[in-house]
Amino acid sequence: MANIYMDINLDEPRYIKLLELIDTDGFSMGAGKAQEALASFGIMLSEPTAGRALRDLERAGLLEKNGSHGRKLTSEGKKKLSEHRIVQDNIERARSFAESINPTEREELLDILTARRAIEMELARMAASRITAPEIEILRSAVDESRVLLQRGENVSESDTSFHMTIASASRNRTLAGALKLIWHDGKYAKKLAHVRYHSKNVVSDDHVEIIEALASGDSEEASRAMKVHIDNVMRDVENMPHNMLEDDLVF
Repeated sequence: MANIYMDINLDEPRYIKLLELIDTDGFSMGAGKAQEALASFGIMLSEPTAGRALRDLERAGLLEKNGSHGRKLTSEGKKKLSEHRIVQDNIERARSFAESINPTEREELLDILTARRAIEMELARMAASRITAPEIEILRSAVDESRVLLQRGENVSESDTSFHMTIASASRNRTLAGALKLIWHDGKYAKKLAHVRYHSKNVVSDDHVEIIEALASGDSEEASRAMKVHIDNVMRDVENMPHNMLEDDLVF
């Protein structure tokens, strides 16, 4: 059987939606029907591109030919779709709980950073052996952007978020990446941490450069270590930040 992770990202909407549509409809579809069905969910593709997505899933072992009727899910396809639904359900349940958390106090920030450290060390470890050259360039661009923004006295939370989420994606582990996104609170507290690091006079981009070099070298242990050092530095800055500054409005 083909490798189910072959050259496709099953988190892409086109792939998951096609698996869901074929499973729900109970019958197969070809390129034309796939294009129409995806369009009804706001996923706009040409008919050739929709057909190519179907072939990608077939080569990945998740779909198989069904005579003259197009394709149907394989047993592996049904398994992967079930796993995806379970992960999404767990994330949504946890998100509902997490929405009640407002991480503005020192203790809450440190609790979240402690959880992030464990998850991101493992994400960096896995990413070191899986990250691509284009992803390394995305990380370098995020660092360059952070430096420019800092020189202007502007908030770097978006470039910081991009940096960490790129590493999570590069790990190719959807469950851990989803956990990080949940803990990250969709960026709701990223500005607070950027505020802390800015006023502590510590340059986050220096930590990020060390992480990039470790990832680019393919050294899993060094990548994990560099991530730990980075999160530890952030935690140190939060611990040392005067309480009144943590409660201030987020103005640089």
